[in-house]
Amino acid sequence: MMKASLCTRYGGTEALEVCQTPRPARQPGELLIRVHASSINPVDWKILRGDLRILFGRRPPPILGGDFAGVVLEADASSRFQPGDRVWGLTEIRKLRRTPGAHAEITRCASKLVDAMPARLSFEEAASVPLVGLTAYQSLVHHAQLQPGQRVLVNGCSGGVGLIAVQLAKALGASVVGVCSATNRSVALQAGCDEVIDYQERNLLDEDLKVDVWFDVVGNQSLRSVGHQLAPAGCYLNIVKLISTSVSSWFNPIRDQKSHAVFVAPSASDLAHLRQLIQQGDLHPVIERIYPLDQIADAYKRSRSKRTVGKLVISMPDSLVPL
Repeated sequence: MMKASLCTRYGGTEALEVCQTPRPARQPGELLIRVHASSINPVDWKILRGDLRILFGRRPPPILGGDFAGVVLEADASSRFQPGDRVWGLTEIRKLRRTPGAHAEITRCASKLVDAMPARLSFEEAASVPLVGLTAYQSLVHHAQLQPGQRVLVNGCSGGVGLIAVQLAKALGASVVGVCSATNRSVALQAGCDEVIDYQERNLLDEDLKVDVWFDVVGNQSLRSVGHQLAPAGCYLNIVKLISTSVSSWFNPIRDQKSHAVFVAPSASDLAHLRQLIQQGDLHPVIERIYPLDQIADAYKRSRSKRTVGKLVISMPDSLVPL
């Protein structure tokens, strides 16, 4: 048996129950991982709330949680990872019905999606990175193809994705305009923003900005609303409004401006790039608070407030009985 946060039904945090449940059995090609830490992402409470019923059906997946950092318990003999190795990764959301998430003492994950954990990070720090790091990396590197000397705007620069995106853009040689509240101005500047706009004091759409990449982490704009702030061949990225963003380029009068809806995907190679940036000191995880597993409902409530600075991490208990 193992301890886990179970989703008993769709709803709010009252639908979560921390209890004992059977351990998962590893399949060929997978790793069985002792999770030391996980984290909360908005997709977790959106699944719990029922926003993705079309994907999961009448009942939510039993165990949520994408990010994990932990130690390999079991692996194929031919795997590049073996028991005792420290790893980090991101579970596949679409497979949560059949594969347990990371809000548990043990999870299993395809070996090809897992990477060696950055040596300089604690389990809690490492668990805060995978989803937000992959989102920022795949957005700025794969979609926007960000180049040194370009200018990036990050709308929502003080959240989990935003703070990693700012640091990543700076590591890639770009200048960064961050958008957040005045309360979070200092953390945005510390992350590397060259300029910070307080959206509560200034109308963002009235600003005379010319940026190469408009990264909308909040998801409250569109290519149509911000196109005048983009360079002629600029790129608008949205990680929230996926369908409308996917088609907006078709109707944009400036044909060289593009919009991309970012569907983040687990990737060991992208995690390896993030690990290298962390080891070089270019990326630093930002954690607002670490919650024990028994208090995961409080972490969900805090995440739902949409006022977090950085990430909310879940630390697993040390009470697991050895296999």
